[in-house]
Parts: sequence; structure tokens; C-alpha cells
Amino acid sequence: MVAALIQLKKDGFKPRRDIIFMGSGDEETEMKTTAALAEKYTGLELLLNIDAGGGRYSPEGKAEYYGLQAAEKTYADFILTVTDPGGHSSAPRPVNAIVTLARAVERIGNYKFAPEVNEITKASLAVAAETAKPEDAAAIRAFLANPQDDGALKVLRANYGLVGQIGTTCVPTMVNAGHAQNALPQRATANINCRIFPGNSIESIQARLKDVAAEPGLTIVKDDSGGKPGPASPLRPDVMKAVTDGIHARFPTVKVIPSMSAGATDSMHFRGRGVPSYGIAPIFMKQSDQFAHGLNERTPLSELAPAVTYFRRVVAELSK
Repeated sequence: MVAALIQLKKDGFKPRRDIIFMGSGDEETEMKTTAALAEKYTGLELLLNIDAGGGRYSPEGKAEYYGLQAAEKTYADFILTVTDPGGHSSAPRPVNAIVTLARAVERIGNYKFAPEVNEITKASLAVAAETAKPEDAAAIRAFLANPQDDGALKVLRANYGLVGQIGTTCVPTMVNAGHAQNALPQRATANINCRIFPGNSIESIQARLKDVAAEPGLTIVKDDSGGKPGPASPLRPDVMKAVTDGIHARFPTVKVIPSMSAGATDSMHFRGRGVPSYGIAPIFMKQSDQFAHGLNERTPLSELAPAVTYFRRVVAELSK
């Protein structure tokens, strides 16, 4: 993006609106930089996020589709805590903090939130069905026809690539309990990580977890380091056209579809303040080459030059 903006300026391009380039280095941690930028730059017409969105190559290297990120699920961690007076392990008591917590964690782990769809997931799932395995494709189409279809839900929830697209998910990720091998635990805690479907408040999910846990002595508190909720961004015709034109300049027949990220991105702080935000990264990759958050995370060198050309075109079209 920096190279594209430099080239546009050298070419004498004069935008009709201000173009503000913002960089952050903590998207994969606490996003404090992005939160500060969103607070400083208020009243933006739109945000173009260049670390979200992207295209998919088939295993043979053919461009299959491009996803423009227009929504993301809200990240939230909840801490479950059970306390007890404890005692010596040689004298067990009727109530045990670890056992109580384990029951609650098991209930939450087995719980399935109600299925949900929006205009973005409808579009992305419809395209996903075109290249999915027959069983998955049939389940996707059945789900789109009736989100309450139990058979379709069973198949989709078993697919790690699709389960995050059909509703809120909450899973236990960490536990910590006890203070000595020969003592009854005085405290037991567990972390529940949730990815909340757009339109649901963090508070409503917290209340649901409390009900599902069904343990009167248990407390549940939101970890303040979690995400910021925001609505799905409207599918603006000018943004869709600019991105589609940019992708089609390289791959004329590739479908451009709106998508929802199951994980959190920098866009959440801007969406949370009412700024329509779009992930427009032009990088195409094979699924086998994607190592997000991994030690071998990388971008193919072959994608860099086309990305500069794409960014020049998209920025110019949206600001001329």
C-alpha cells in the first residue's frame, strides 16, 4: 500500500478526499495501537484494511474466488471461577471446586449456540458450496434454505473451516486449579474463548454462558482484554465495484464475494465506532500455504507486484 501511494503521488494523482495511511504493529496481540488510531481519527467515511480479505488458489494454482471482508466476529474471553474453603485431601468434602468447575466446563463445551446468517455469510457460503466436497456442499445449501436444519448443522459444525460461519462459538481454552497435590482446591478457574456472531452483545453471551454452566457457586467475568463488538459493514456499491475491478484486472472470471472473519482484525475498533470497514488484501494463496499465526507465516513473492498494482487501482477509484 505504501508503494502504491508513493507511485500515485509521483504520477500527480490528486484525490478528491483525504487519504490517511495508518500502520499498527500489534494486531496479533492487544491492538492498543489500532484502538488509539480509531479514537483519534473519528468521522472517517470508510476504512480499507489491508491485512484482511484475500483470495484462494486451488491446489493446482488456479484462482478460485476472492473474499472481501465486510464483517468479523467479536472476540471475547470469559473467566469462570469456583472458590471453596478447601482442606486436606485425606478428608474429602461433598463439594469440590475442581469437580464443580469441570461440570460447568463440560456443559459449555457441549453447548451449541443458535445458528445465524446475515447477507455476508449467505453470499460467502453460497460460493463455498460450489467448490466444497459433496457432503459439505449439500449441507451448506440445506443450511441456507433452512438454518434450523439439524442434519446440515451436524455436518457444518464438524467442519472446522465452516463452523465459525454459522453462529457464535465458545470453547474452553485454559484451566487452572488447586495449590497442592495433597490439598482440596480452594480455587478453580477456566477460560472460555468466544467468537460472537455480529448483532449479539457480549453481555448477552455472558448471560447465556452463566445459564448453561448452571452452577450457583460459579462466577463468570469478562476479561477486559477482549474484542470490541461492531456491526457488519454495509456492502457499499462503490467499494464492491472498486475491489471487483481490481481483482478482475488480474483474474477476469474470479468471483468476488463478501466474507466474515471468524477471528478478530484491526477493523473491529473502527466498526465499533461506526466506520464502515473492509478487508481488501489482494493476496491469493493455496490453503496449504496459509500459516496464519504460525512460525512459517509468509506471503508468496509472486503476489507482491500484483498487490501494488491492485492497491493503486482501488485507492484511485475510491478517491478520484
